[in-house]
Amino acid sequence: MDPVFAPGVPIAVRRLFERRPELFVPAGQAPPKRRTSWSEAPGNTFGTMLVWLAVCVGGWILAVIVLALALPTAVAAWASVALAVLAVVATGGIAVRSAVEDRDRKQVRRQHGKYLLAEDFDEPSGKLLGRAQRAVKTVLEATVTQRGLLDEMQNELVLPEQLWDIGQVLHEQSVLRARQQEVARGMATAELEAVLGPQRRALSRSVDAIRRKVELFEQYADRVRSADAALRAEAALEDGDRYIELLARTEPAGDTAVVQGFADEAAALKDTFARSIKAARDAGRTLALPE
Repeated sequence: MDPVFAPGVPIAVRRLFERRPELFVPAGQAPPKRRTSWSEAPGNTFGTMLVWLAVCVGGWILAVIVLALALPTAVAAWASVALAVLAVVATGGIAVRSAVEDRDRKQVRRQHGKYLLAEDFDEPSGKLLGRAQRAVKTVLEATVTQRGLLDEMQNELVLPEQLWDIGQVLHEQSVLRARQQEVARGMATAELEAVLGPQRRALSRSVDAIRRKVELFEQYADRVRSADAALRAEAALEDGDRYIELLARTEPAGDTAVVQGFADEAAALKDTFARSIKAARDAGRTLALPE
């Protein structure tokens, strides 16, 4: 399954998961801390800075000697000052960079808790979320959606919001299910069952409700697939007149039965697919997924 993001997470952060998934920390773990070269490996960073300073100082001294031998005194003095300034600026840049957090890491760290990874779900919750994600992907990638033939507001805004809501509930179900299993590992007692029994029933009702909601997503995706199929069939019928003309040119003179039958069939199919497209459009506009 893919990660699920809250609606407000920037597109740049979502795309980062494809390039640097190691930066993302499951919501069930502690939020990541600010990390720099100094915080991660202060000894190595300090050693690197010392080596750099030694190279800068040694290189500057050698350059001053060469400049003094090759150039007039005034020119050599200005050149040595320029080299010193360049070395100071470079050293400052390296020092700042080692103390500044990686930009990608910073973006992801600030969004912790606003995305859910596969590790945040147990197997039952992960399967339900995967079904919901596939249904939403089907709707958003459908031809009728791309052409704006369905409710754009619902598809582009409502569906991602609903998917995030489902993801949050499924994550909580995973946490509570694991907690119940952990508590139930000990000795079973009447007192423990008196507590766990209602909790299990509440969790079961929540699971059933989310399953019904996911099924609504899948029903909507099925309707969109049907609309896509009808749209393709309607497009194929656009060539019907050419086939009629082809038959008219190849049938014997005076024998129009086949041509007329083909024309009647094409007209009936056009009417059927037109109704199918209209029904699919109406379903897309009026379908309202419950909260």
